[in-house]
Amino acid sequence: MLKSPVLPRDLPLFSDDLDLLSGVLDDVCKDRGLERNTLAAETIGALLIQLYRQGVRDQGKLAALAKAYL
Repeated sequence: MLKSPVLPRDLPLFSDDLDLLSGVLDDVCKDRGLERNTLAAETIGALLIQLYRQGVRDQGKLAALAKAYL
């Protein structure tokens, strides 16, 4: 039996999750004129994963939070 709790950040991301996050990242990069292979896009991608693991699952909310971060 597990003695430590399983935290959301420890759960795997499945292909549906990654598809959603990739789509949001594409939208944010397009809106901001960023290429996907830049450090800025990588930072936004990491932020999106962090937000998703914290429970933000709505595409619009994820995009708005990522755009606010810039």
